Amino acid sequence: MAQFPSTEPVESDSPEEITTRRRVMKDLIAFSVGAFALAFALPALAIKSLSFEKKAVAAGDSLVYATGEKSGQPVIPGDLKAGDGVQAFPNGNNQPDALVELVKIGDGDDIAAFAAYSAICTHLGCTVNAKLNPEGHISCPCHASQFDPKDGAKVVGGPAGRPLPSLPIKIGDDGSIAVDGPFSGPIGVQ
Repeated sequence: MAQFPSTEPVESDSPEEITTRRRVMKDLIAFSVGAFALAFALPALAIKSLSFEKKAVAAGDSLVYATGEKSGQPVIPGDLKAGDGVQAFPNGNNQPDALVELVKIGDGDDIAAFAAYSAICTHLGCTVNAKLNPEGHISCPCHASQFDPKDGAKVVGGPAGRPLPSLPIKIGDDGSIAVDGPFSGPIGVQ
């Protein structure tokens, strides 16, 4: 024979028991919300603690080779020939945003024969190639953006939306190429 649920009266919970359960549930929900918020806050705090203060590019800083056999040595105008591109850092500042693409765009060793730009592509922030491509352009290896160093690093190909920021340069007291002011605009992606 089939069994049916009992029809005997069930003792109901007392108001104190209901209040206690509600308080426990509220506390559990508050704890969960706090743990969820903490899960997002901790990584942000960790990233902030790892960040470093950026050193600005300063007028008067000599440009030193960033790579190669002359790494760390000052860039001397006579070291480069027309059409050469090299990457350099302002002396004592080897932070990625300070990397400079230095191009000899003309003959002679006076400062008019040189142009300097940020070496960080304005498309997605990749580092451009140090050597110029066969057309004499600065090129980015990530997405093929190209910049004309003879025309203010104007975009001549690829997805970049703006030129590379220029960096004013001069011949320093020691005969090396030196920074003569800040970059003309923001570095990298904006």
